[in-house]
Amino acid sequence: MNYKIFNHYTLLTCILVTSLIISCKSERQKESESSKDTKSATKENVPGVCIWDGMAIREKPSGNSSVFSTLSLGESFLYLNEDATDSAYKNQKYLNIKLSDGSVGWTAGFGLVLDARTGVVKSKVPIYKRPDLLTISNQEFSPMDIIAITEKNDDWFKVTGEKKKLEGWIKMSYISINEEDIAFALIVKRKLAVKDDKTLPEKIQNILDNNPYPNSIFVETLSQIAREEENKKKLEQIMREHSHSD
Repeated sequence: MNYKIFNHYTLLTCILVTSLIISCKSERQKESESSKDTKSATKENVPGVCIWDGMAIREKPSGNSSVFSTLSLGESFLYLNEDATDSAYKNQKYLNIKLSDGSVGWTAGFGLVLDARTGVVKSKVPIYKRPDLLTISNQEFSPMDIIAITEKNDDWFKVTGEKKKLEGWIKMSYISINEEDIAFALIVKRKLAVKDDKTLPEKIQNILDNNPYPNSIFVETLSQIAREEENKKKLEQIMREHSHSD
């Protein structure tokens, strides 16, 4: 009789232990799934910056898909943690992104920088290989260059320039993150790139006369460029007249 009771309690103990083990495994699995869900949710909202003006935004991740909008140089977006490859066109990688107006589409990854914010260079500045003054390179950014800021280290920013042609570290004091400065720099870039019969000073004056961002720090920068160009033309005229008189 005692033997039967012993077996009965042994069986109950085994059942209880088994139940506890299964319960623990279930809880760990739930925690793991919850952790994965949290990580996935975090990845869905990765900020990015377009560093290639006029990037096409398509309805599907294909070069043959309809274009419903474009990204501007310096424009911000959210990467939705989804990408696809267009095997029909050089295995082009597309990223699924969300724009500031809430619309969602696909654009080629080569013109985007993820986990970044937009900035614009205030004045000519050398590029460093690392956040150290001893690592200066022979490359530099120019005033009104729009950039993607990807990393911070003390008073340094790691940045990527337009079309990813330049990349490196520069001092934070040379960068503006003011939206009007960035927008004005883009206007200047686009209008000066137009090929017409106008001289550079004429183009600049036209920009200044129709400037929607009069408080930008670059208004004076642009005015200075115009004055320098005018003085250069006057000096060339004087040199030509002097040459003829000789």
